[in-house]
Amino acid sequence: MSGYPDFWVALGLTIVSTGDDEAVVEMHAPDWSISPFGTVHGGAISMFCDTALAVAIARRLSGPEDRIATHQLTISYASFTSERVLRCQAKLVSLTRTVAVAEGEVRDATDRIVAKALGTFGVRRRMP
Repeated sequence: MSGYPDFWVALGLTIVSTGDDEAVVEMHAPDWSISPFGTVHGGAISMFCDTALAVAIARRLSGPEDRIATHQLTISYASFTSERVLRCQAKLVSLTRTVAVAEGEVRDATDRIVAKALGTFGVRRRMP
């Protein structure tokens, strides 16, 4: 048992490091995420980005009762990759009482940029 949610395990995700406003998350792309062309599928990369951005935001929430949900996620794919190990450096851009914005960059094992992400998340804070 990894302690991570099932979808994290399915995507091969682990948290590499975290700071106050950032997180580095790694994906070991599983076989099912490889497209017929031998590259990591964009949908898997999108899920990866969404999760990494959420981790960066969660570092600044008040407690375990606070919740976030993706409102919008924009992914710009810069290159195809057949590399199975990807890292997303995610950073919190803005956090208000009800909305958070985060950005991230995915690179492969050769340090080539694969994708950039920008996400807007709804924030539901616990009631005092």
